[in-house]
Amino acid sequence: MQDYYETLQVHPKADSEAIRASYDRLRQRYDSSLLDGAADELVELARRRRDEIERAFTILSDPKRRAAFDGELRDRTAAPALGAKAPPREDMEQGDDDLIDYRPLPPAHRQERPKGFNAQPYLPRSQSAPRSGRRVNKTPGMPTWVVPVLMVAVATFAIVLITLVTTVWNAPQQAAGSQSGPSTIGQPTAAAPTASADQIINQFEAQITAARQVALQVPDNANAWIELGNALYDSVVVVRERIDSGDQSLQSAYVERLPRWLEARDAYTKALAITPTNAVARADMATALCYYGIGVNDQSYVAQGIEEASQAINDSPEESRALLSKGLCLISADPPQTAQALEQWQKAIVMPNVDPGVAQQARHLIAQYSR
Repeated sequence: MQDYYETLQVHPKADSEAIRASYDRLRQRYDSSLLDGAADELVELARRRRDEIERAFTILSDPKRRAAFDGELRDRTAAPALGAKAPPREDMEQGDDDLIDYRPLPPAHRQERPKGFNAQPYLPRSQSAPRSGRRVNKTPGMPTWVVPVLMVAVATFAIVLITLVTTVWNAPQQAAGSQSGPSTIGQPTAAAPTASADQIINQFEAQITAARQVALQVPDNANAWIELGNALYDSVVVVRERIDSGDQSLQSAYVERLPRWLEARDAYTKALAITPTNAVARADMATALCYYGIGVNDQSYVAQGIEEASQAINDSPEESRALLSKGLCLISADPPQTAQALEQWQKAIVMPNVDPGVAQQARHLIAQYSR
């Protein structure tokens, strides 16, 4: 059963204006005019995606159809998670966000999540606030601002812990990467050589779901958007790296995931609206733009990426990841600006306090493109 809320990337409680805005944004992203000259399979994928978006908007923009769809969702049995079953959607009200269980998800122990895994568990009624039309201050005498602040802190902790679990899970297979951004690019880092295609494709899905839900709950938290951008970024780069290592069986999966580069860009953009001088987030956004530009054969995205990477360097001249990203964008240009890219990577290696993963990646790229 297709989840139309997920298709339009809106919260189930979203109002009509939010639904319309998301629809307009996604429709523009998958406009056929943006794919002139792109591969036939990418054009077909975009067409199917547009059809899904149109169908979702048709349902969610009509109050009667939306109510019927919500009823179908209520009838669908949710898998228990953390010992609690998600309450029916009709049981949730505007003030019922207190029911969301912000505790970290259980570790996957290097295995895929089971089908039907509930990435947004809810607390039993006995552990939650009483239902009402507004948020309840549960501690007598506590200032009203304390509860929202605590929610932000707990949500941020959950994101960090989820990321830490993922990092530890993949540590034996990963090269050392930046501690403040997604995986570095250019050599296999996120999947073991013996991992199956399904494992490679699915390993970041639960993390993306959890990160997106937290970002929607705390939209003014820059770290929440950065973690969502990182999860989206890693879910694409892991497939790209496997293809670069010679596994062509994932080519169609990569084509299908190309739009995630833009989703990652959007997440980083929201983070930068809150913290404009975050050079690492801007650098990762630049790389996402450049790899999307290569995928759809549109150099305008590569040009945007070069501009964003340059801005990241201006904001933080000693940020080695910004130099790495600018080099990746320069090598992605048509024709490739190899000499300039090598210069950026050589600078990155000698930066003070350079991240070991970035230095290793820069050396790998220098060796690759100096031949």
